[in-house]
Amino acid sequence: MKDMLWGSATAAYQCEGAWNEDGKGASIWDEFCHSDKNETGITGDISCDFYHHYKEDIRMMAECGQNTFRFSISWSRIIPKEDGVVNEAGLAFYDNILDECEKYGIIPNVTLIHYDLPDYIGAKGGWCYPGVADAFAYYCKVCFEHFGNRIPLYVTINEPNHNAYCNYCVGNYPPNETNLQHYARCCYNMACCTAKAIREFRKLHLTSKIGFVQGCGPATSLLDTPEYRQAVKYCNYFCRDPFLDPAILGYYNPEMLEEIQKKGIDLSFMKQEDLDIMKENTIDFLGQNIYSRMLVKPNTSGITAFVVNNKGNNDGTGNTRRESRAISGWFEFDRDPNTVLNKWGREIYPQCAYTTLMETSRRYHNIEIYVTENGHGMYETCDENGYVEDDERIEFLSNYLYWILKAKEDGANVKGYYVWSTMDLYSWINGYKKRYGLVHVDYEDKQLKRTPKKSYYWYQEFIKNHS
Repeated sequence: MKDMLWGSATAAYQCEGAWNEDGKGASIWDEFCHSDKNETGITGDISCDFYHHYKEDIRMMAECGQNTFRFSISWSRIIPKEDGVVNEAGLAFYDNILDECEKYGIIPNVTLIHYDLPDYIGAKGGWCYPGVADAFAYYCKVCFEHFGNRIPLYVTINEPNHNAYCNYCVGNYPPNETNLQHYARCCYNMACCTAKAIREFRKLHLTSKIGFVQGCGPATSLLDTPEYRQAVKYCNYFCRDPFLDPAILGYYNPEMLEEIQKKGIDLSFMKQEDLDIMKENTIDFLGQNIYSRMLVKPNTSGITAFVVNNKGNNDGTGNTRRESRAISGWFEFDRDPNTVLNKWGREIYPQCAYTTLMETSRRYHNIEIYVTENGHGMYETCDENGYVEDDERIEFLSNYLYWILKAKEDGANVKGYYVWSTMDLYSWINGYKKRYGLVHVDYEDKQLKRTPKKSYYWYQEFIKNHS
């Protein structure tokens, strides 16, 4: 496995803190967390304060044996206001992170936006704002010109599928809407964002590569009948194909567009000039986040509904409703009685990693794939020294890695793997109780003391044995 990168991942809003320091502007998550819509009152204002602890955190990654670090840049830290003026202090912060990575031989894998749109874009309509792609391309151009080949792996957008889903289907992420028309517009605008950013990237003739990160794998079903195959197809039309097809193939499936219009979605916002840009500006690699599978069956209820692990549904007791989604006439989520759910209602099914990687490789011409997130959220207790024996996480990671490496052995072009997350951080509306980190963060300690968990040492040994 000498050609594999082994690392872990974070995201700017979830870990940086320093939400208004050194000229940073507000993001839509700053606005949401400081508003009445945030029913918990919990924010990412400080989080684990990576902004002031980045040297310690990167050193701990190196000591773990990790040779790559996935993090994101805050758009509103680079361009704080609508006037487009660049914040040099923001660029300097990320230069400092890159300096530390270079010091330890850690390869940066950098996402240009991980959910945290600037608030001035949010005020104009967010991902549905017609000018979002041009604004994003300008921001990306600033980053490409400044950081250049110091960043060998660029990612345009993290999980556009899940971002759009939470924004406009469930409504638990800002702008907190439930509107399938806006969901479709958001999906399209995100594809335009990626294509226009890549167009700016190509102009510079960098040796770096550029991709984007998908948040779910292909749909699958328990039965192989015409009705179940149709449900799988429709789920992919909703969750996968509007994102991967334009980014990798450079075009949309006409049959998919026809079926979407039959559902009453107006696609008149699609422009030929945008489609031409998509055709000419496709990604070099795919980041694939792997947590669970999309298990579906025919929709017999006639109901369109979406359920996620939020609000009173995220207590981690195991009494939660299962995550689910359903679109009338298309598909609804199924339940396999032979698998277990985690405490937030999500199925644990390690073999989905193999299915995802093999099917994605088959459909998309064996594109290079990085498993950009794979992790397990837990309620945890630590001892008096801050040490956590997270055997449940170790079992999860070990089982998923078995199938990921099997997919690589069987021909999937897997180039890297990242545990979510590097350290404990803000888990969006789940706050701080739901922890994913390899490193425990003591939020009650003024210095936000870091303590490696048992999984940190397990991962250290795993990397040693697979390098």
